[in-house]
Amino acid sequence: MESLDLKVERSLPHLDQRLLRQMLQQSGLKTSMPRLKVLEILCLASLEGGNIPSRVLHERLVEAGEPLSLVSVRQVLGRMVGSGLVGALGGSRYGLAPAWEATISAQRPRSSSAA
Repeated sequence: MESLDLKVERSLPHLDQRLLRQMLQQSGLKTSMPRLKVLEILCLASLEGGNIPSRVLHERLVEAGEPLSLVSVRQVLGRMVGSGLVGALGGSRYGLAPAWEATISAQRPRSSSAA
């Protein structure tokens, strides 16, 4: 079990998984592995400075070994949009809602102190 947790932390080292769970719960969503994985990739996209198309999000999940279908990814995204956690930006692009984006950005380590 711990190796799975380590794998998740390595893929998103600057975000605590507890924060992702808290984000889901505060948005009124139950915590599930598909939702956590989708949220994790959306947070990465946010930290990289943008949003992500649902197909690219699906590809990243497949590359990470998460066997979710594109339909399942879109269903998860739809629920997240409905809860206000995620914004649908048109053209099948999704990003964190602005309030959550600020929360994630606050977790990012400052690059000026990095060597």
